[in-house]
Amino acid sequence: MRRLLRNTVLTMTLMCSPLALSAALAQAPDLILRNGEVITMDPANPQAQALAISGERIVAVGSNQDIDALAAKDTQVVDLAGKTVIPGLIDTHVHAIRGGQTFQFETYWYDEGTLEQALAKLSSAAAKRDAGQWVAVVGSWHPDQFSEKRAPTVAELTKAVPDHPAYVQYLYDYALVNAKGIAALRLDEPGAELPPGIVVEKDAEGRATGRLSGGIGPFNVLFARISASGDEQKKASLETFFTKLNEAGVTGFVDPSAGPPASYEPLFALRDAGKLTVRAGYRIPAQRPGNEAEWFAGMMAFRQPHYSDGMVSFLGLGEALVFGMNDGVQMGPGFNPPQAARDELVKVATFAAQKRIPVEIHAYTDDAAKAILDAFETVSKSFPLDDLRWSIAHLNTGSAETLDRMKKLGLAYTVQMGPFFEAPAIKEASGAEVAEASPPTRLALDKGLMVAGGTDSTRIGVFGVWRAIEYQLTGTSLGGTVQRRPDLLLNREEALRLYTSNAAWIAFDEDERGALAAGKLADLAVLDKPYMTVPVEQVHTIRSVLTLLGGKVVYDAKALR
Repeated sequence: MRRLLRNTVLTMTLMCSPLALSAALAQAPDLILRNGEVITMDPANPQAQALAISGERIVAVGSNQDIDALAAKDTQVVDLAGKTVIPGLIDTHVHAIRGGQTFQFETYWYDEGTLEQALAKLSSAAAKRDAGQWVAVVGSWHPDQFSEKRAPTVAELTKAVPDHPAYVQYLYDYALVNAKGIAALRLDEPGAELPPGIVVEKDAEGRATGRLSGGIGPFNVLFARISASGDEQKKASLETFFTKLNEAGVTGFVDPSAGPPASYEPLFALRDAGKLTVRAGYRIPAQRPGNEAEWFAGMMAFRQPHYSDGMVSFLGLGEALVFGMNDGVQMGPGFNPPQAARDELVKVATFAAQKRIPVEIHAYTDDAAKAILDAFETVSKSFPLDDLRWSIAHLNTGSAETLDRMKKLGLAYTVQMGPFFEAPAIKEASGAEVAEASPPTRLALDKGLMVAGGTDSTRIGVFGVWRAIEYQLTGTSLGGTVQRRPDLLLNREEALRLYTSNAAWIAFDEDERGALAAGKLADLAVLDKPYMTVPVEQVHTIRSVLTLLGGKVVYDAKALR
């Protein structure tokens, strides 16, 4: 046995840290996964057949023969039967805390192929609700996905759901409510109390048509009112949502902006109860327009720049740093923030850079990114930014010039899957050439930027990461309306890296997770399909059959016996 262990050490020197080697030699592993295709995302050892786990960490990665030699009588050995193993997926930009709390309330349409099927799904959800209770579809669908190539009418919504108020939101562009919804919101009554920014469309007789317009903030406030529930319901829904993430092989996320302080409490409650099944990072956005720098200074007065307890981590400032600098979901050129907002961003960025606080900032358009970079370049003259891991999110219409400026400052790029839904609108607003290059993931990688992947779900994206990975491989928007240029697509390893090792780096956790290597946390997923060879159009259907978080099972489909 001693000779076998010595041989194992010799063959795995490049894979194992001294601490992990010491642990491997001191005691036999608790668990061995063998006979699989292990995609490690570790450059020193990119592929393997097996790995060994002790406690919460990986102690060895190698061939079946190497790892089998570590087994003892009490070691649990799992035959993977050729299945693919990957590091646990990390979604670096997902509104999981907010969206998870309404997960059990919402109906999702992103997999429906016809309008008839979509409306039937909503009708089925209504049949399970008490009288007067809302049903809702909130984003993550597009009319082009339906064979009818259109959205439902209010009349169709009323026919499908005659006895409950129903709310259907299309991204952040507009929302439809049925007849019961019009009544519930009192849209035809004088002085109806709606969130500021919600505009009610009226017909020629002055009656509500059922169509509402607004924006990110107004629609979020309205939906929060419609979906209001108690603390226990929110926690239960969030816990269920995290289990759905585990089912996809997701073991971590970063939430860029979950809303007001109360929104974070269910997450903390799950952590305190030991019920978290994902590692949750969060950022804090500005809470009110005007004097944002002063607000952030007060909020950060008793906080470290970033910190983690292993399960929940604070990762600084997120998405909306200065209200006037946020271009929302603008699809085309022309965003030109006022000078006061530009000056305020310089103040916020100076404060964050001086205190070494991480930042991720929202920019849908190249124009918004240029304005942000003007501010960041000013700050960088006094406080270098290149080791702070600041990032710009979305950047759907980002140009080569903008990416060059980001690279010079040392900024990262967090890319999401918005154009999967929004490419037709980008094409209409910015032209075919821009739409067919959106988002600029390939260009950013070629320029040497650190690029990490997110979904931006649950409103403008599909949670669970695999649809986002497939989109990076195919570049085909929902319904096939817009096709990204073939030379701008990623290969499978590049796409997976966005949601594993690169994502861990964004979360300041590259030494702990994001790759399968000795000494790292045993966060991993065993897949039901071979990621590297499954037909590309099936990548979005991949699910985990076994997901581990720190060596503990958080999802088990009972497929490995």
